[in-house]
Amino acid sequence: MDSLGGIAIFVQVADTRSFTAAGRLLGISSSAVGKSIARTEERLGVRLFHRSTRSITLTAEGALFLERCRRILGEVEAAELELSDATGHPRGKLRISVPQLNAP
Repeated sequence: MDSLGGIAIFVQVADTRSFTAAGRLLGISSSAVGKSIARTEERLGVRLFHRSTRSITLTAEGALFLERCRRILGEVEAAELELSDATGHPRGKLRISVPQLNAP
């Protein structure tokens, strides 16, 4: 599941176009964001971002990867929601005992 965390970081960087802003939103340092992106790029064997001192833009491979990653994160979110809904509602038979009222 470590790669899932890397995917979430990648999507956040792609959305914000900033390691610093992504880190702030995710509650981690910009250094941790940069290291996660570097590990992901190394694992995939491609560059995901064009980096300069002033901007970050997606490479063609990064744009393709972003499209898939958004779908993956959407599916994970849907699965979690489905499970939380399933466990959040009571199921089974409900038995109720009430005293009989004596009619006059």
